[in-house]
Amino acid sequence: MTWLPASAAPSTNAAARLRMDLVGTAQGLRVGARADRRLVVSGEVTAQLSNARLRIAGALRADQALLILPEDSAPRLGDDVRVRRPASGQATATPTAAPADATRIVPDVALSLDLGDHFEVRGRGVATRLAGTLALRSNAQTRQVPRLTGQLHTVRGTYKAYGQELDVEYGVLRFTGPVDNPTLDVLAIRPNLSQRVGVQIGGTALAPVVRLYADPDLPDAEKLAWLVLGRSAASGGAEAAMLQQAAMALMGGSGPGLTSRLAESLGLSQLSVRGAAMAGEGDTSGGNGTTGSNGANGTTGSNGTIGATVTLGKRLSRDFYIAYESSLTGAMGTFSIFYDLSRRLSLRAQGGEQNAVDLVFTQRYD
Repeated sequence: MTWLPASAAPSTNAAARLRMDLVGTAQGLRVGARADRRLVVSGEVTAQLSNARLRIAGALRADQALLILPEDSAPRLGDDVRVRRPASGQATATPTAAPADATRIVPDVALSLDLGDHFEVRGRGVATRLAGTLALRSNAQTRQVPRLTGQLHTVRGTYKAYGQELDVEYGVLRFTGPVDNPTLDVLAIRPNLSQRVGVQIGGTALAPVVRLYADPDLPDAEKLAWLVLGRSAASGGAEAAMLQQAAMALMGGSGPGLTSRLAESLGLSQLSVRGAAMAGEGDTSGGNGTTGSNGANGTTGSNGTIGATVTLGKRLSRDFYIAYESSLTGAMGTFSIFYDLSRRLSLRAQGGEQNAVDLVFTQRYD
């Protein structure tokens, strides 16, 4: 670092008299240590100061990172709110500042960040790892506003929505300038169903657009039924209410419903109440959404209807699921075990009101 005499400075700017040339090497540097924001980086950064221009350049790599997204319910001030603090009086008035050009240093920043193999993001139903490289620029051309460019993609991510844990099939975040507003291209699919359904997210981070997805395409009501129930919609009033609640959450961005919160508090994957249906319209799906033969769907009355049932389910692994289903009008229930051998082939064993072992093959025809 060098301080030039006033006669050697090219201008009257005092900062122009300062010369600096620094090189910094980081190895496992802990940048953030908060519980919800942790970042450890390694790399090299150079800083050069000449003629009142500070050039910062370098390449960093994240060794480890954890970012926990805040919930939407966290209170915050609106964008139209302006906070005015009371004046501290004339005695503490700000002294007259020196002319801006006298000490002004113009920054020129060019940094790149490789997210590495351990950059995790959690919160708002998302649990994934991000990979990719970002470039940060801030100079006179950007009017000193930091701009971020680059593309990130998800790795083995999950997205929890409407009480279901969806697999993020692909997720891309494209930064084209604004630091906090990348464009989104995300597809999350509910696993282990004969029908391919899920949620597609587009738009930007500040204005996301959420759409239901199905392949082959289905009406929106059927998409929602497969996404929430794991099967085609039935005529039961309880299921209709559940679908209506999910639709309102999809359009309004509300949090999980009462049954989802209750199931989560009990450590369950599924807690549902199914309304009465005609005997010919019995449920044909297992607890994991795999189509099979009719299980214990309640008590059949003289009018040919099946009483409402309560189902408790727990997914122990990706392919292993257990469930207990009991009729509200009966004394016994059915305990079922499901194991997915493949996308279309499943093994089901049940005992209680009915005892059976089934090997189920599912083929959907549209």
